Amino acid sequence: MQHLIELQKIDTQLQDLESLLGDLPRRVNEMNQEEKSLRNNLEENNIRLKIIKVECHKSEVKVSEIDDKINKIKDQLFLVTNNKQYDALMNEIDHLKEEKSRLESEILTYLEENDTIVNNIEDEETQLKSLKNDLVTRRKILETALSESAGEKSVLEQKRENEVKNIDPSTIAVYNQISAARDGLAVVHLSGSSCGGCGAAVTMQIVSEIRSGSIIHRCDVCARFVYSNQNSIN
Repeated sequence: MQHLIELQKIDTQLQDLESLLGDLPRRVNEMNQEEKSLRNNLEENNIRLKIIKVECHKSEVKVSEIDDKINKIKDQLFLVTNNKQYDALMNEIDHLKEEKSRLESEILTYLEENDTIVNNIEDEETQLKSLKNDLVTRRKILETALSESAGEKSVLEQKRENEVKNIDPSTIAVYNQISAARDGLAVVHLSGSSCGGCGAAVTMQIVSEIRSGSIIHRCDVCARFVYSNQNSIN
């Protein structure tokens, strides 16, 4: 039982080290992912701007070509000799004007999208700058905390490994299962005649046996290992 008590002490110390860091590692990881997402968005938006520029230029060139065609056809109108030729040229002009109108609408859509993306890029760059500054600070804090606790953690992990060797595998398996289910607390002391973990009553006979060290008892309610302070080594 004493080895279980020592193992619990070590695990509690390791848990305390993790608590000192709080949610900083998780938050730093989330911010790293956020930074990555912002960078990806910026890259995609910049690529889209280039595409818009190319497509908009293509449409503008086509509009210019249509204007040239319309002007040439208008010149031909003065040379026609009958209504049939005149109507045919006017129909062609109407068709070209429709195409020009479609292209101009397309250009307008591109320009509106361009403005939206430019605004998005400005917002994302502002967010990224702020995020980077915050990340630098948090990373330094995390690195310092990890550095300061690394030595102590290494010593505790070695002590834990040595302690585990003194406990049979089946008991360790039960200990780990209880620890996972009870927020890291698998071994508790007697509190009067009750379990120090959940407060469940323990019969006086079992209390006597626990205090004498003759049995390894587990609480009938929370399943934790229960020991007496009288028999533990500080």
